[in-house]
Amino acid sequence: MKRLIILLGLTLSLTVIAETVPLEPSWKTKARSLVISVMGEKWGIQFFGPVPTPPEPDIALPAIPKELKKATDVKSYTKLQKDLTEYDRLPVERRRQFDLKFLQEIFLVTRRVDASEDELSSWLNTLDQGGSREGVYQALVLDEVYAGLESKEEKSTDRLLDFSLKFSQRFLNQTFKKESIASLNLYSLKRIMAEKSMDLLEFYEVNNLEDLYKWYAVFSFELAKDYGPLLKNQLRQDQRFDYHLMWAKNMPIQHIKSEFIIKLHMVMNGLQLLN
Repeated sequence: MKRLIILLGLTLSLTVIAETVPLEPSWKTKARSLVISVMGEKWGIQFFGPVPTPPEPDIALPAIPKELKKATDVKSYTKLQKDLTEYDRLPVERRRQFDLKFLQEIFLVTRRVDASEDELSSWLNTLDQGGSREGVYQALVLDEVYAGLESKEEKSTDRLLDFSLKFSQRFLNQTFKKESIASLNLYSLKRIMAEKSMDLLEFYEVNNLEDLYKWYAVFSFELAKDYGPLLKNQLRQDQRFDYHLMWAKNMPIQHIKSEFIIKLHMVMNGLQLLN
């Protein structure tokens, strides 16, 4: 029962559990506090040194290729295999509940409308039969409904454009001019940013899974730090890099990709609504 309770929240609520390693002996901490309380901070530091601070986590992005070119070598399409995660070992019905939650969210952030019961049922069957979350997303942004949304005359806000430029340069190693994307509306920008990101994640999936985890963790950490309120979820707003890194390492690749897509769209939607 205890194991099941822990597994229930894996999709978004995997808690990073780590032993707390003391930064200095407890006697030294107590002695410094005592001296500071009696003689002042200057003497406490002089006798016992400054209060130690935990080291900053390594949050540098992995190497990002300037251009992603499709190679003709078959090996370039062979993705690295990840061991089964705890999520993979969940009962089918429990995984189905998580898939349903994903479908509800992906429809909402992609099209900004709720999915119908028929749509949810149809796509849930697709996932049951081995379809991928990435495939569901690609189908949603390449159909006639989304094409209609992209044709809307809805000018992107400056905040959305600035975010798109910042994101593409920071996380995709691609530089665009503001005037070159100013004619695109929200839906076109979301699709383009997500598609380019999926190409990069696929590159990591073929070459180095650790780079994929780290890229996702840096993205999630910085998004939570800079745009937390737009994420509307306490777990997505978590500003611990290590939390996002450990989450990625413990989840299937498809879940990492789908969570990235949802976060990206959620923030871009929010920026479009801000004046």
